[in-house]
Amino acid sequence: MKKILLFILLALVLFGLPFIAYTAEDYVGAQKCKVCHMKIFKSWEQTPHAKAFEALKPNAAVEAKQKAGLDPQKDYTQDATCVGCHTTGAPDRPGVQCEACHGAGKQYSSATIMNRTRWKAEPEKQCAMAVEAGLVRVPTEEHCTACHNEKSPTYKPFDFKARYPDVKHPE
Repeated sequence: MKKILLFILLALVLFGLPFIAYTAEDYVGAQKCKVCHMKIFKSWEQTPHAKAFEALKPNAAVEAKQKAGLDPQKDYTQDATCVGCHTTGAPDRPGVQCEACHGAGKQYSSATIMNRTRWKAEPEKQCAMAVEAGLVRVPTEEHCTACHNEKSPTYKPFDFKARYPDVKHPE
C-alpha cells in the first residue's frame, strides 16, 4: 500500500506540478518583463497575441465573431469563458502576455533571480534558478493548445511546428 501511495505522489509531482493553476497575484505582467527584454516586448506588441483582448470588445473582430456565430456587438471582455485565453492571469493584463507561455513570473522575477549583474556573470546559474522558480524557457505545444483548441469558437486546426516560428522571440 505504501508503494502505491508513493508511486501516486511521485506521479503527481512529476506530471501535475507543471499544470498547477496560478492566481492573479502570481502574475507580474509584460511591463515588468519589458524592463530587461525590450526587443522582445516591442516585437510582441506587434503580434495578434498582444491584441487578443481587443477582439473581445464590441464591434471588434466582427467577421470572426459572425463566422463563429457570436454577436459582434456584444462586450465579451467580462465573459469568463473568453478572458481565460484573451488575458494573462487577470483581466487587468490584457492580451496573451509573456507569462502565458513562460509561466507566472512572481517567483522567478525576483531581484535575486532577475539581476542583470548576476545574469551577465553567471547566466547558466541564474537561468537554472529561474527555471527552478517556475520559468518556462521554451513553451511546448500544450501551452498553445490550452487555448488553440476545439473549445474556441474561432478554432481552426492548430499546427504547433508551423505556428511556433510566428511567436518565437527575435534573436
